[in-house]
Amino acid sequence: MGIEEHVEEPIVLLVGKNMSGAFRLLEWLQRLGSEYHITASYQEARILLEKHRFDVVLSETTLPDGNAYRLISALRESPASLFFCLAVEDTYWWLPAVTQGRDCLGVPVLRPAEFARLLQGTLFLARLRQTASRC
Repeated sequence: MGIEEHVEEPIVLLVGKNMSGAFRLLEWLQRLGSEYHITASYQEARILLEKHRFDVVLSETTLPDGNAYRLISALRESPASLFFCLAVEDTYWWLPAVTQGRDCLGVPVLRPAEFARLLQGTLFLARLRQTASRC
């Protein structure tokens, strides 16, 4: 998928070497009407974040080129939200780090169903913002 500047669909950036294998997550994002892009490293993510708008960033905490927590400073003051995925037994829990440009570390971790509801709402609000900005 190519990144386009005037897309009405919410755009999600997935960061980490295992994100391309998250087939259920990718299928779910497509069903929600979201465009997504996958990068393996912090440097690749930083370059994309400088050039394009993303509504949500989903990242592993450990990246090949360093600590993913550097994404927090890259997303401050932006309209994007950032969540870190944490492997717990046979599933993933999600740690909110930035919500629409504001730090939110310290809030409780989200289990899969909680994360699904929050992400669905976040993508819905992103779609509303895109529609409103075109009016």
